[in-house]
Amino acid sequence: MFEIFKDSKFDFMGMRRIWIGVSLTLMVLSVAIVATKGINWGVEFEGGAEVQLRYASKPDVETIRGVLGRAGFTQATVTTIGKPEENEVYVRVPLEKGAKDDDVAASVVRALQSGPSAQGMTVRSQAYIGPAVGAELIQKAVWAILGSLAGMLVYIWIRFEFQWGLAAVVALVHDTVITLGLFSLFGYEMSLPVVAAFLTLIGYSVNDTVVIFDRIRENRNARGGGVGQLSELINDSVNQTLSRTVLTSLLTWIACLSIFILGGPALRDFSFVLVVGIIVGSYSTIYIASPILVMWQDWMRRRAAAKSGAGEAAPAQRPATAKKVRAGKA
Repeated sequence: MFEIFKDSKFDFMGMRRIWIGVSLTLMVLSVAIVATKGINWGVEFEGGAEVQLRYASKPDVETIRGVLGRAGFTQATVTTIGKPEENEVYVRVPLEKGAKDDDVAASVVRALQSGPSAQGMTVRSQAYIGPAVGAELIQKAVWAILGSLAGMLVYIWIRFEFQWGLAAVVALVHDTVITLGLFSLFGYEMSLPVVAAFLTLIGYSVNDTVVIFDRIRENRNARGGGVGQLSELINDSVNQTLSRTVLTSLLTWIACLSIFILGGPALRDFSFVLVVGIIVGSYSTIYIASPILVMWQDWMRRRAAAKSGAGEAAPAQRPATAKKVRAGKA
């Protein structure tokens, strides 16, 4: 197999506290960004109109955007759909304040009928999405993400151990929060395809984590279970899978970056999540999920040492107490 890093000996766990500190800082900043800037909700969540049109000749998307902008629909999204020869256009318009439910889609159609290229234009479909439906979709999207995280925890718990599943879920929460923070910072629009991108990110990230966890378990079993420090064992395992991680993530990232650059406005929000998420997910597998296993082991050792120390100290105090009692009686 082709290897970028052959026989690498990087000490990933040696700087785990620094990288965990960096990650905590980024998560706090991401939460602050989302809290201050908020999420730019799309039509599916905020409410609005969707109109699908067919033109007699090839439509000019920029001209259509200009017509809608002059009509007051400044936040309209216009994209071509279907085969090029079908000349179909898809328009999404967020719900304007004060607009009546029945007027939104009809107003979009009237505005386009008054503009250039209106001759030969036919309406294929039009629909209105109310705020109540949008609120329900937001709730379902949140539950979908939380359900996927819970499913990952149970799966890794069954396949490995509970603390391994917990480490993986913490890494996934880390990936989701930081990616969402950058998503909010750049003002991209949250839509149902973007929710699907976040779910894809969760699945991709946990797959990378499982590969490394599997190698850690193999090396632990080969070395006799408890032989050697866990940090050294993780370092060896990560170094052994490093080429695979970099190659897989890099090739996937290049494909997503191509979609982000060349895919146009319709795919930019979706691909942004994957472009950022793949980088953050590959990082968190090494510097979040793996260090949590070391921290868990250290915590268990300190807890066991504290219990054994308390158990030894108790019998040693009893004779002294007995002497004081006898002295008092005397």
